[in-house]
Amino acid sequence: MQNHRTRFLVCLVLAGMALGLPVRPQEQESNKIGQILITGNQNINTDTIQNAVTSKVGDEYTQQTIDNDVAAIKTLGYFSGVVARRQIEPSGLKVIFEVVEHPKVTTITITGSDPIPQAKIIEKMKTKIGLVLNELTLRQDLDTIQSIFADEGYFAYIAGEPPIDEKGALTIPLMVNKVGKVLITGNKKTRPWVFTREMKTQPGKYLNLKTLNEDIFTVYGLDILEDIKQYQITPGAQPGTADVTLPVVEKKTGQVSAGVGYSSGQKLVGQIRLSDTNFRGKAQGVNVLWERSASGGVGGNSSFELGFVEPWLDRHRTSLSVNAYNKIQYRFSSGVFGGGSIVTDQTYNERRKGGDLTLGRPFGNNFRVFLSGRFENVDTDPSLLSGAGDLASVVQRGDVMGLSTRLEHDTRDVKVDPSIGVFNSLAVEFGRVNSTRYGPSPTFNPIPFDGAFNKVSLDLRAYVPLKGGRKKLPTDKRLTLAMRSRVGLASGTLPFFENFFAGGADTLRGYREDRFYGKQMWLNTAELRIPISSGFQAVVFSDYGDAWDANPIFKVGTLVQHTKFVGNWSGGVGMGFATPMGFIRLDYGVGKEGARTHFNIGQSF
Repeated sequence: MQNHRTRFLVCLVLAGMALGLPVRPQEQESNKIGQILITGNQNINTDTIQNAVTSKVGDEYTQQTIDNDVAAIKTLGYFSGVVARRQIEPSGLKVIFEVVEHPKVTTITITGSDPIPQAKIIEKMKTKIGLVLNELTLRQDLDTIQSIFADEGYFAYIAGEPPIDEKGALTIPLMVNKVGKVLITGNKKTRPWVFTREMKTQPGKYLNLKTLNEDIFTVYGLDILEDIKQYQITPGAQPGTADVTLPVVEKKTGQVSAGVGYSSGQKLVGQIRLSDTNFRGKAQGVNVLWERSASGGVGGNSSFELGFVEPWLDRHRTSLSVNAYNKIQYRFSSGVFGGGSIVTDQTYNERRKGGDLTLGRPFGNNFRVFLSGRFENVDTDPSLLSGAGDLASVVQRGDVMGLSTRLEHDTRDVKVDPSIGVFNSLAVEFGRVNSTRYGPSPTFNPIPFDGAFNKVSLDLRAYVPLKGGRKKLPTDKRLTLAMRSRVGLASGTLPFFENFFAGGADTLRGYREDRFYGKQMWLNTAELRIPISSGFQAVVFSDYGDAWDANPIFKVGTLVQHTKFVGNWSGGVGMGFATPMGFIRLDYGVGKEGARTHFNIGQSF
């Protein structure tokens, strides 16, 4: 019976073929996709996975297409494994994509991230606790982490594939380069540690480009270098370390000079100077100055000054400054090209004998505190006790001693030629005077002038680059607006020579030196500093201020003083240029009392 049925079916097929009827064998039906299933996903939505699959029900099954779908599912980043299987069912071919999800993140640990707190890094990551780990997101986070460190100046890289265990603990191994060695090259006189002790970039610490650039400006601020070349960073001897090489060009810091000059106060003056700001290659400062003036003065016409500076006394960076002197100080001169007399042919000068000692120590960021003591014997020219008596009231002689403290805040980029930053200083001095002044003409009887006095001084400076922005190298030049404001207050028994003085090259240009004096002072200066070429600078300036409220017994010839603040303005132009002796400045100022030319060494501030 069975054989009859078989023969019948064969005959039916042959007849159909003869008649041209279509035939669809079962084998051809099984190559069409009848169903697509996703299995294994517990947290990731099935639709999310299916959207990545290009195969559709009814499509022809090809291995290449299925392999592409597997790759597309892996590209979603949520799965540690993806496998495709197929099953032949009566209804058609069934394709099953089996996925293994990454665990949910329960903790995130970043090893080796010490320079930057973990919390700050994790906050910037898209991988979050409680979410299924996504490889693509994690890869973006790894790039973000390296960028975070790079933006802060560090060299950081991922040290291996970040593992995540079955409990969801994610660990990101990070390596941040540390400093292996700091090498100084090009120095012939200066000891290498003079530079390295000033630097925050130290062996064993994390290498940071921002800190290294700050160190370069700090080192240049020692004022013993002509230039600092481009630094070099090379792999260190140990894994994860880098060596820093800093090429420097030293400048001549020692000076032995002898010459003849002229000033309005001293007239013709001869000078011998021996100085070095890098004594013995240790950045110590020494200064020996001897002067002899043709105009003479109280106690003779010779002056001398001795000074020594130790910038680094101990491991706390304590500085020491010691000065001893026997010098003449001239006041009330009219200018470089003017006479120095106040009344008739008289000039005022003081001889100061004594010394001072100052200790300083840094603290915090950009702060430094100083403690100073001074003792001086001050004598005024007794020849001023003349018949006219025009200057007799300011003739005093005696001893002055003082103890002071000073707080400084300094963010200037380059101390010798700043273009950005501020410098603020607050000083308080407690002093005492034991002296003698003299009564009126014709007897000029000596009168004791003893007692205590206090002085407070505030100095505020700001620098703004108007073109070019912050300096990239210490030797760069910038069009700079420099501003300064000073306030002085004094009380107690204040001798004449301890008053605040205003007028002249460093205070009010366009006025004679020390034109105004008193127990109170307020001075303001604005300068536009225009770089012309290397070592040459033009300046446009304006000064405004006064010194007032002097003891009424002190009178200087025809120089009228004020009991209250009176604004004295001036404006002018100047030029400065670098020389082996330092920065030389020549200013021409015009004020309410005429015009004057002023000569000085160094920037005005």
